[in-house]
Amino acid sequence: MIRTDIFRWLLLIFLSSIHVYAQQSAKLPKPEQIHSLIRFYTDERNFNGNVLIAEHGEIIYENAIGWANIKNNQGLTLSTPFYLASISKSFTALCVMLLKEEGKLDYDDNIYMYFPELGDRAKRISIRNLLQHTSGLQDYFEMGWDEPGLTNAQLYGKLINNVNQLKFKPGYKFRYNNTGYVLLAIIVEKVSGIPYYAFVKNRICEPLGMENTWVYDLRTPERNNSNRAIGYRSNLKKTDDYFLLTWGDGGIYSSVEDLFILDRALYSEKLVSLKTLEEAYTPVVLVNGATKNYGFGWVIGHNLNGKTISHTGGLAGFRNYYERQVDVENTIIILTNTSNNYITEMRNILVKVLDGRPYEFPEK
Repeated sequence: MIRTDIFRWLLLIFLSSIHVYAQQSAKLPKPEQIHSLIRFYTDERNFNGNVLIAEHGEIIYENAIGWANIKNNQGLTLSTPFYLASISKSFTALCVMLLKEEGKLDYDDNIYMYFPELGDRAKRISIRNLLQHTSGLQDYFEMGWDEPGLTNAQLYGKLINNVNQLKFKPGYKFRYNNTGYVLLAIIVEKVSGIPYYAFVKNRICEPLGMENTWVYDLRTPERNNSNRAIGYRSNLKKTDDYFLLTWGDGGIYSSVEDLFILDRALYSEKLVSLKTLEEAYTPVVLVNGATKNYGFGWVIGHNLNGKTISHTGGLAGFRNYYERQVDVENTIIILTNTSNNYITEMRNILVKVLDGRPYEFPEK
């Protein structure tokens, strides 16, 4: 009984200290509040990764915490490339937008013109359906096809030989779909006449000066980049690194610095017009009139400051988050490589810090 009372007393002290810690932090300038929060997650949640926070277009906090490669005794820096996983979809959608503006494709093109081998299924699907996850195609992760080393060509071969019909009529439902974005990357190659990795490099990275962003492709020297972050399990004792060779749905490495460069470019017309971007930031409307909170490669939402454009990315040991509060030009970028499961929790507190709202640190 005495031990139970002591335990309760110690727990009360701990929880009270967290509450006081959060209250004290909330009185500090925003950069110091954010640093206190990141320190808490580093100490209590084993956070290992990079963070960049901007307010009204200006960076107010950036930090690199932990290891990129333990075997090589290599720590993280702000320029360290992380595997983005599904945040790569924003890049793929941007590639399609670039080709659309050049008049080389149309969002409502039937994909049969690019993939006749897919038969009647392809006749009912448009590029827009692929962009908005309304194609009805099978997701290759759900099919169990995500074996190590899988390439786009191999995946397409599986699609041709797969006799399963569409899961629903295109445009009638929203269902997040990695297969569709692989097909979009193949369309980019077919229309542009160059590999997807070269298109991303030539049309996005080089014009913007994104020096640490590249597609993980067998044909690219960056694939063997010794500075990239290696994926790990949460205890950092076992690797859990990126293992696929597909791109379009994933496949891109980037840093917090480069993602912020992209963020700033998307407030201008350096890549595509603002009108094109506005369409990309518009939620999908299904055939029955219902809307879903996804545009072209971005999740669409709203908070106290207006519209938010965001995407998560997670595979192997990588867990990432990229949010753009476009009406006020606030940015939250979190890239991690140790299977961190607290990204959403961190984001929710960071939003409160930016808003000037009260918050508390989570319990241990």
